[in-house]
Amino acid sequence: MEKETKEKLKIFTVVFFITLIFCLPFLFPHKITDTYWNIGEGISVYKFTPLRDGRIVHFLILTILDMLNISMETYSIAVHYVCVILYAFAIYNVYTYIIKILDSRIQQSEHLNIVKAIILMGSTLIILNPLVVENFAYIENSIMSLGILLGTIAAKTLHQNQKWAYAKTLILILIAGLCYQGNLNMWIALSLLYFAIDKKKPIKEWVKYFAKIASIIIIVLCSLLLVLNFCNNITGNEQERLGNSNFSFEKLSFLFTMFCIWPITNMTFGYYPQMLIAIVIIITTIMIGLQKSPTTLRMIFKYILIVCLTILACIVPTFLQKNITLSARTLNGIGAIIGISIIFLLYVNINSEKLRKPFMYVLLILSIVLTCINLFDYYNIAYMNQITCKKDKEYVDKINAVMLEYEQKNGIILKKVMFFKDKHCEEVYNNFVYNTFNTKGIVTNYARLHWLNYYTGRSLEELPTSNEIYDKYFKDKNWDSFNKEQVQFEGDTVYICAY
Repeated sequence: MEKETKEKLKIFTVVFFITLIFCLPFLFPHKITDTYWNIGEGISVYKFTPLRDGRIVHFLILTILDMLNISMETYSIAVHYVCVILYAFAIYNVYTYIIKILDSRIQQSEHLNIVKAIILMGSTLIILNPLVVENFAYIENSIMSLGILLGTIAAKTLHQNQKWAYAKTLILILIAGLCYQGNLNMWIALSLLYFAIDKKKPIKEWVKYFAKIASIIIIVLCSLLLVLNFCNNITGNEQERLGNSNFSFEKLSFLFTMFCIWPITNMTFGYYPQMLIAIVIIITTIMIGLQKSPTTLRMIFKYILIVCLTILACIVPTFLQKNITLSARTLNGIGAIIGISIIFLLYVNINSEKLRKPFMYVLLILSIVLTCINLFDYYNIAYMNQITCKKDKEYVDKINAVMLEYEQKNGIILKKVMFFKDKHCEEVYNNFVYNTFNTKGIVTNYARLHWLNYYTGRSLEELPTSNEIYDKYFKDKNWDSFNKEQVQFEGDTVYICAY
């Protein structure tokens, strides 16, 4: 084996184990409300959901699994093991390419190992950033991670600007969009970073590069819209994702402004400390300013430009939707700002006339702290999910015990269920911070029936909620824990009120 190949294998092995450490808590069987729905629907039915959403790649994967008679529950577990490899390759691509871009400058450093460690941590925080953690909640993690991986390849391809670079990038991003449209902003963020940390470029080159990125995005979005409409025509549905919202111009303007601010200040989706990204942006700007070199103002401008364009790349597509909302899994680029900031600070230091040792050590400490915060959040979120799954199982067992008692006493087999919520129904257990991973199974309308059937082994049919039944059994009730009064019966129908 050649020396270069051995070195690449060594680097990937290190990257893989770092990725494994981050992903490890999600490799244990874990469920969210969507998981109950996925399992309840089964692959043969659920596979048409990604088709309606224009996620052709996932539809093809699920179709193959359906032909092989793979169960949805098996797939929901196995998918995250595959993602470890895909995320590892994505981090490897980012790390090795940043090393290549900065090679001539970092090789002269007497702190080469520290520099490489900083780049490795920065690359990891770009890919496995605080918002990417939500990907591990869904079986779509496979196509999300594949889309991110393709984005890292596309960013490198466009920046290298070799023969057919534009066409190759366009194809890669189109495929990534057919995997999962919400991750395209990661490619934009990486493309901007690569261009910014390369050798000094005139304004003309910046404009030309921005034009390439913008044109690719426009072509891809138009193509994905055609695919979306085509897929919905096949399934006999009208696409419900894209279109005009009912908000007024003033409301849209307010939302746009707030959406650009909230994700970097107080909208953390329950995944990381408030203001973390904002603090990182402020610290980065200050540290660049402390360089006191002739290029300081230009460096600050470049950094702020990357941040602003990355945020816009995440927010603007949101306003193409009928239901304008934010979700962590579609804002990966904003989460990547943490890793981007680390890489950019390193670039600023090694690009200065004289490498500043104190700056390098401060950056190393900052990288370690941010990596530890991110790692803690991943494990804490996984821990809360395990507790939620345990509580969900205990909750259903208590409900089922009351149901079995009723069936045995009356000689009736329950066939139908109607769900309600008490006056102040809690969405989480143990006063957890609300996020996708720790929502109670009973509070999600589309998942609650599958949640109940999954743990009881029943095949109950859900009936529409009735105000009359609610007033009869549960009006003004407010429980803090399980009570038998939350389960009422009429014939073969059970009424359940969530506390």
